[in-house]
Amino acid sequence: MVKLKNVVAAAIVFVAAGAMASNFRVADQVYVPAAGHIGGSSGTFISDVFISNLTTDPVSVSVIYASTAAGTQATFANIIQLAAGERREIVDFFPTVLGLQTGFGQLIFNGCKQGGNCTAGSCPGGDPVAGSCPDFRNISVESRIYSIPPGTTLAQNPPTNGQLFSGIPWYNFVSSEQSAVGLDKVFITGLRNNAGYRGNVGLVNASQFSTTTLVVKLFNGLTGAQIGSTFQTTLAPLGHTQQNLGVIFPAFTGTTATNAYLTVEQTNTISVTPPDPGCPTGCPAFFAYGSVLDNQSGDATTLEPQFLVPLSDKALTCIYNPTTNCKTAVSIHRAVKH
Repeated sequence: MVKLKNVVAAAIVFVAAGAMASNFRVADQVYVPAAGHIGGSSGTFISDVFISNLTTDPVSVSVIYASTAAGTQATFANIIQLAAGERREIVDFFPTVLGLQTGFGQLIFNGCKQGGNCTAGSCPGGDPVAGSCPDFRNISVESRIYSIPPGTTLAQNPPTNGQLFSGIPWYNFVSSEQSAVGLDKVFITGLRNNAGYRGNVGLVNASQFSTTTLVVKLFNGLTGAQIGSTFQTTLAPLGHTQQNLGVIFPAFTGTTATNAYLTVEQTNTISVTPPDPGCPTGCPAFFAYGSVLDNQSGDATTLEPQFLVPLSDKALTCIYNPTTNCKTAVSIHRAVKH
């Protein structure tokens, strides 16, 4: 069963992609939107993962790996064991933990008390309607994806070029259901595609319960004029795609192809059949990210998405004033079963 949680306000839920991105990363379910071990023209791309147990109990961590726009999924149950309060560095996560010699996509980490029962909807003492479970345990995840030169291995200690992908707690996805408060769309700025730099955009369906179409528009940062045609892609449940900016927006090239931003929103969400009883709308949810790479050095920078609106005064008060009772009837659906 999907999980429902009362939250202090609708806006407070969606902070990881906004101004307070670095502050709220902890949850019992954490997404890493892009990770892998895969060969490319510039070498082999590898992900190291840093995972923290933020509780005083030993924790078992299960991992869902979803690759491609078709959302092909593999679940690795209780594959990581962490002692109370342990922080662990895992080098080359895909072959080391998942046993996969190649792959690229999103990872979803679920934390559970060791020996506990975190099965969705059947957890003893949990709420089968809300999907809550007393055995869920909080973790955080960070990752570095980087490339090593062609023909080299990690054992040879080659030079690397890498970038950060921070884990995103389950309650921080973007959703078309939050249009009333302006939290249904994000923008990514700092895009370039010229002789010095190239760029990519990653698009992730964060929901296990629906297919969705993501709509991407590119704009001139100075004038606000749209560049080229609108790009759309349909992603199956948990589907993932990464697109080269020069391919999906061929008009964005040359010496003037700089200082651009794009917007991402979703449409045409279709629930799986039969719909999950706890998620009749399909729980629409998505992530987006950008990446700019130096054409000479290969140095890469992650471009995080941002909402077009700030946190409201009410949400800020709820965060910083612990004596304020901010609970409302607003609930958010977990988009992936634990």
